[in-house]
Amino acid sequence: MGSDPTAEQADMPAALDDPTSRCAGTRPVGGRGAAGVAALAAVATGNLVLWLVAGPSGESAGRFVGELCGAEAVLLFVCALVLTTLLPPIERAFGGLDRVALWHRRLAVVGVLLLVPHLALGNSPPDPYGTTLGRALGSVALYGIVFLSLWALAPSLRAARWPGPVRRLAKAGYERWLASHRFMGLFVAVAVVHGATVAVILHRSTVLDAVYLVTGVVGVAAYLYREIFARYVVPVHQYSVAAVERLNGTTVNVGLDPVGDPLVFIPGQFVFVAFGGPGGWRRHPFTVASSPSVRRLTVSVKAAGDDTYGIYHRLRPGIPARITGPFGGFDHRYGGRDQIWIAGGIGITPFLSWLRSVDQGFDRNVDLYYCVAHARDALFIDEITATAAGHPSLRLHLVVADRDGQLTASSVMGGRGSEQVWVYMCGPPAMMTSLSRGFRAHGVPTSRIRWERFDVR
Repeated sequence: MGSDPTAEQADMPAALDDPTSRCAGTRPVGGRGAAGVAALAAVATGNLVLWLVAGPSGESAGRFVGELCGAEAVLLFVCALVLTTLLPPIERAFGGLDRVALWHRRLAVVGVLLLVPHLALGNSPPDPYGTTLGRALGSVALYGIVFLSLWALAPSLRAARWPGPVRRLAKAGYERWLASHRFMGLFVAVAVVHGATVAVILHRSTVLDAVYLVTGVVGVAAYLYREIFARYVVPVHQYSVAAVERLNGTTVNVGLDPVGDPLVFIPGQFVFVAFGGPGGWRRHPFTVASSPSVRRLTVSVKAAGDDTYGIYHRLRPGIPARITGPFGGFDHRYGGRDQIWIAGGIGITPFLSWLRSVDQGFDRNVDLYYCVAHARDALFIDEITATAAGHPSLRLHLVVADRDGQLTASSVMGGRGSEQVWVYMCGPPAMMTSLSRGFRAHGVPTSRIRWERFDVR
């Protein structure tokens, strides 16, 4: 997750936008998420192997493959629901909440694709256990899951560029999408009941049936935890808006003072904030821009949709706020001595938190590239320049697109060797994707390229 998490249509999947879990204290979330991905692969592969070993003999290949695809799809949907619980071990296993959200979406996409062979082959030959109720449950689950998945993916689909239903879904209000996406767990539960009712293979294999039902129970439990119970067990920090500074026509800097004990966080992490007042208490993720050493917590909000435009125009000192977190593992301390930091636009905010936390013991050799469209867009540039002047190993490079062109990996690397450099980036997704590809082409290992995503809806 990056520092422009205010983009209304491009943040966490709805299930991940519910701030009902958090990292344990300030335990950092490092690594590339290999443990989490390995666990998903093991679960999916294990289910496939179990079907091949425990499946009943004498069944047609078409039906077996069709029902296997259906069961595998349900398993992936359940895994996606488990990721939405945001339990601390999950975030640590995946290396950050942005990667949890990314795998949440990938699981859902693969699950939907598996429904195609399931529909094509599941009834060949006709299902002897098929009933009107069972088929109706399957239709409800299918239409619900496909529609909500399409809605979630709409902003990134090519069809969203032209007038039509996909574009209307892509432009729909964030809160409408969030409220609707919360029904995904119910449709998955319906899919579980559908499979238990009509699947021939499950009726003829006690082992597969038991595993399938346990999978369904886990999914329902994860959904109920997130929707009902998590809010009662996860602490919410009470804050009050103390300062509001409108930096330009779209960005506001907000200072928040704790009402009780302040939030403890690591520089580079983000939080979910719900501001009070008329029409308030809608949650949005924002990267913390302040240092953990100061009591006042600062976030920068870019007006990118209805809600954040409202925050920009209506926020005033004295308004209460509720904060949950921290989340994320964007932490330069895990990198080596030679580092490249790249910020695009409002993506400067996690780097601000880093810069505001450096002291005389700062031992990294850093080139910070701050990329903006126009010189007037370089927020906090005086503060960043002063910080860099006080630390010789920290060098600032202001890249203004209408003057210097777009930053490229080639221009950053120059004659620099790729063996030891670490790259940290936060900015628009297209920019980060292009730069990441360029750095890999220059020999920088993927394990040393870290960037926070804020298009992970």
